[in-house]
Amino acid sequence: MNKVSQLPTRLTVVVCIGVLISAFVPSSGMLEVMTSIMTLVLIIILLREDFGREMKGWLMLALGTYAIGVIADLLDEVPELNDHWLIENSDDVFMHIGVFLMCLCFIKMLQQRQNLIANLNAQIKKSHRLEEELSKHAFQDDLTQLENRRALFRRFDAIAIQLQRGVLAYIDIDNFKKVNDRFGHKRGDELLIEVAAMLSSTSPEGSNIYRIGGDEFVVLLPTDNNEATHQWVEHLYQSTKMMRQSFDIDLSIGIVPYHAGNLSDPDSILAHADKEMYKTKSSKNPAIAQHLV
Repeated sequence: MNKVSQLPTRLTVVVCIGVLISAFVPSSGMLEVMTSIMTLVLIIILLREDFGREMKGWLMLALGTYAIGVIADLLDEVPELNDHWLIENSDDVFMHIGVFLMCLCFIKMLQQRQNLIANLNAQIKKSHRLEEELSKHAFQDDLTQLENRRALFRRFDAIAIQLQRGVLAYIDIDNFKKVNDRFGHKRGDELLIEVAAMLSSTSPEGSNIYRIGGDEFVVLLPTDNNEATHQWVEHLYQSTKMMRQSFDIDLSIGIVPYHAGNLSDPDSILAHADKEMYKTKSSKNPAIAQHLV
């Protein structure tokens, strides 16, 4: 059997109003007895609710007061006691006080229920915010605000399902350690943020950019057109020329195509791109060499 607090609010209010009205509506005979018994049962059901010690005491008082009124009403039916002034005048008083106390307990119960629902909703909202924060930390790089390696692998799965094709650019900052040694780690972090911003501003629309390591980035270009890729590389080198001169760094880029077939093994395609990047690092190709300082 469900507790009263688990009943719909409207039904609880209707029951409360019904009990209150029944206490003041004149009745006689079997109807009065049934009403009294149902009211006592309702008070007993209320005692099952977890109101705390204070409200439990008020419920006990309501039960005791109403029970006295019912007993007085029953005694009033005994012929020998029919004219006793105390019994004749006390039954309605005690019953009305009992019903009044019970209605107060109903109101308190509804208030506690609303507070509980409000607290639960607040906890649910808090849980959703924490879930969003955890998801953000799980798939986002804290320093550059780019997505991270885990997000890249998740993106691979989506690309493979959608049968998309394009180019993966694996980018490494040459001599980055010297920046940390010469200018300090704080300036090195600022440089990483600048590189991330530069990649975001120069990459074609629809590209996805990730920081997958200390000074390593990945850009997923949504086209496998060699000329478009070559133009992007040239644009990136032109855009970062002053930055590279200021910090005496360079960018090494490894280019590999991606498609549903090779995205099934994410580590393999990244290893392939890393290998191409090291080829560029050791020996710059003509398309890039003309932009080097």
